[in-house]
Amino acid sequence: MFKREDYLLPTGKMRGYAFPGGYPIYYITRDNGILCPDCASLWECRQATAECPDDAQWYIVGAECNYEDSALYCDHCGKQIEPAYEE
Repeated sequence: MFKREDYLLPTGKMRGYAFPGGYPIYYITRDNGILCPDCASLWECRQATAECPDDAQWYIVGAECNYEDSALYCDHCGKQIEPAYEE
């Protein structure tokens, strides 16, 4: 089960890299959307996770490391989520 507080930094932003290892992290929403750490840190995600679980496009259900997918982009801002290893 995903716990937002496990990925939350003291600055209030969501973790961008795994520790240990430094692998890039991306977040998965209830509607299977992909969010970069910056978009996962937005107010909409905080509110959906805390108060509005029916908002599937912002409700985060998981986090994964991007090891090799160079075609992985954030569904909200379009930013590439860099892979840990280049092909």
